[in-house]
Amino acid sequence: MEISASVVKELREKTGLGMMLCKKALSDANGNMELAIETLRKQGQATAAKRAGKAAKQGKVTIVSDASCCILYEVNSETDFVAKNDDFMGFIAALGTLLLEKKPTDLQAAKALTSPAFNGLTVEAKVLELVAKIGENISFRRYCKETVSSANEKLFTYNHGDGRIGILVKLAVDSAALGNQAVLDIGKDLAMQVAASNPLAIDRAAMDKAFGPLIEKEKEIYFTQAQTSGKPEQVWPKIVDGKLDKFYKESTLLDQPFIREPEKTVAARIAVAEKAASAKITVASFVRFELGAEA
Repeated sequence: MEISASVVKELREKTGLGMMLCKKALSDANGNMELAIETLRKQGQATAAKRAGKAAKQGKVTIVSDASCCILYEVNSETDFVAKNDDFMGFIAALGTLLLEKKPTDLQAAKALTSPAFNGLTVEAKVLELVAKIGENISFRRYCKETVSSANEKLFTYNHGDGRIGILVKLAVDSAALGNQAVLDIGKDLAMQVAASNPLAIDRAAMDKAFGPLIEKEKEIYFTQAQTSGKPEQVWPKIVDGKLDKFYKESTLLDQPFIREPEKTVAARIAVAEKAASAKITVASFVRFELGAEA
């Protein structure tokens, strides 16, 4: 049947796809708009499957927040060119609005959300639609929600390099001091510290709990190094302990050299802030997303 230019134009406006692709879909659907859209969506899914093997390491790490919640999420593309595409950026912005409104519990729940901004599609289906339109693998890869659970907690964020690194830091502070400038300054400093120095855990106890196998592997490596060092066997334990101490200092936030004053540890910098604020300041948690990095 003859497909009018106006109908093709309407389908193009609804899907953002090319004129010839839209015309073929309408022809195959005998002019049925909804069936044509379904066909194009199926083609989008096929395109997504075809592109799935392509590495998507570009894109953007984004932070959105309100008074009680901060959300950190990452959407990836294959190339930096697409990462700056208006459709890609529009999706990221609309996704952030949706995530902050609905506050899903995890990534799977986030992908299942629907929005009028996506014409009623789920987030996952919208991603597939973008893949078909743009022609690159696109992935909504990571999502983290952090909430303030008491009147004594405050969230701090930092986004570095126009979405290359995103940071959330939660501090627990006496409620009367939450607005103190010293607290605000240390929160900002800690977020920048996490961005720059990439700690694995807050302190040694948290490190041992979360990364026990890694610690044991490090000890094994250090012991082998001690054995082949030519040093007497009786000093091997000291060599291992020294290397392990250095590893902790590099990997735990409180033990790291403070980036603004490397002669001082982060713990010492927090102590200065506690004195200025006349309050106890505790790092409750932190999250760091680096674009394209492994979780």
